[in-house]
Amino acid sequence: MTKKKIFVIMPFVSANTRDEASLTSFFNDYIKYPIETARGLSSEYSVSRSGNSLLILDNIIEDIAAADIVICDLSGEMANPNVMFELGLRLSTSPKPTILIREESEKNKKIFDVSGLYTYGYSLTGTRNLERFLLDKLAEYETNHEAYESPVLKILDHRAAFWMMLPVRKASAFLGGIASAAEASLRAFARAVALHVHKKGGHLEVDDSMLIYKAILSLPDKIVLEDFDYKISSIPSLDSYLSSVYLLGLVEDDVERKFREYAMAYSLSFSKGNSSLFAETKFGEFLGYAFETLILMNLSRVIIRVLGERQGGTERAALVSKFFDVAKDSQLIGG
Repeated sequence: MTKKKIFVIMPFVSANTRDEASLTSFFNDYIKYPIETARGLSSEYSVSRSGNSLLILDNIIEDIAAADIVICDLSGEMANPNVMFELGLRLSTSPKPTILIREESEKNKKIFDVSGLYTYGYSLTGTRNLERFLLDKLAEYETNHEAYESPVLKILDHRAAFWMMLPVRKASAFLGGIASAAEASLRAFARAVALHVHKKGGHLEVDDSMLIYKAILSLPDKIVLEDFDYKISSIPSLDSYLSSVYLLGLVEDDVERKFREYAMAYSLSFSKGNSSLFAETKFGEFLGYAFETLILMNLSRVIIRVLGERQGGTERAALVSKFFDVAKDSQLIGG
């Protein structure tokens, strides 16, 4: 089971009467440990937090934006600048859940920036209640994907700002290029197969190159392809994808990993004449090529649709499920 990631935004040096050591113990004892060892949740979680730095490093920005859930501790008499900056970054870049908590204190000043958002007040003498609240929220988000809306992205109708959409558009265009190149390769292959069969005195009707797999499968004489000298070519855009991180942070981690695994397996199997090494007959070689190229096209196009849906929404979850259903059919990665 892939662990989901929880990132905790919180003061590091001081908050009310707590010092750095107390805050670290609070994080470890009452947030990280209870969540990572919890039973009864459908997912496992890894919990991390930012460190004591005035610099917002690249990895922290990625952690904040990509985390499945963020817990933000607003504790302190006044709003902590680093905490508020990181919270603003989260709310403006991710539609995924953000949970606000704050230690109760008579000295607390109202934080107007988030005064309209629910913040759970906790006491250091009642940390069990805090643990129960956090675990209940996690369970709620696991069963109801629509339970949370980013207050910032809600105003934008769940559409990110233009600069945030650039990586999504770039990834979508790149995947569209992979799908189109795969389709063009399959179309050329279908024409070559039909011509070869015709020269052998047979007939193979392929009006739609998407049906080439079924057409080959239905050939009455499988031996007809044994002297079919067709050189399967690689897909340059797929090879380029393998040297990039186009999907990292844009789609679910398990989707990115599975597609990368498939892209690698496809590239190794159907480039530089390798395809003949993985099949006992020419018929099996070309049948496998047609089938896996269809898989590649379908996976690419499903991911494009995933990129177009709001993270955490039911439509996106359904597409992610469809992606893995398609991947299960592949003979290259064993489902």
